Amino acid sequence: NKRLEKLKPSKVFVITDSNTNNLCLPLFLSKYQHRLSPQIFEIPEGEIHKNIHTCLSLWNELSDNGADRNSLIINLGGGVTTDLGGFVASTFKRVIDFINIPTSLLAMVDASVGGKNGDDLGMIKNQIGVINNPEMVIIDTEFLNTLPDVQKTSGYAEMLKHGLIHSKDYWNRIKIFNELNI
Repeated sequence: NKRLEKLKPSKVFVITDSNTNNLCLPLFLSKYQHRLSPQIFEIPEGEIHKNIHTCLSLWNELSDNGADRNSLIINLGGGVTTDLGGFVASTFKRVIDFINIPTSLLAMVDASVGGKNGDDLGMIKNQIGVINNPEMVIIDTEFLNTLPDVQKTSGYAEMLKHGLIHSKDYWNRIKIFNELNI
């Protein structure tokens, strides 16, 4: 809310997928306190929809709803939503601000950070994209309560990978982490 006051967007758009729309959007809206009501754009859930057709649909929605260079996109969801929403924001009107709010552990530790934005080209993952950092990434662990254990385990596997790459100390700390007690 403080960042929104600082950015002073002309309009606020929230991109979410169908699962996140049902499970996480109510929590987000209960914490959202800006003078502008956000417009919600829902995309279908799943990696299969991380493509140029979904981007085209979102670009058209933004245009039809009067988005301009001072608009803000909030990407609320997992990796597909943050990757695709960041790409849409980075390419609409030659770049508009965006904020990532990842709702899965995997997105919290990987997809929503580092400025990686893009979509898939056919069956080839992340072939089209840009590097552009969001205005901010907001991690709210309350969203993890909406996840099945298999998704928590997937995020933990990414954390283990980071530990193997980073350092022995990091690995020793992360390998005893209990991902089911997040």
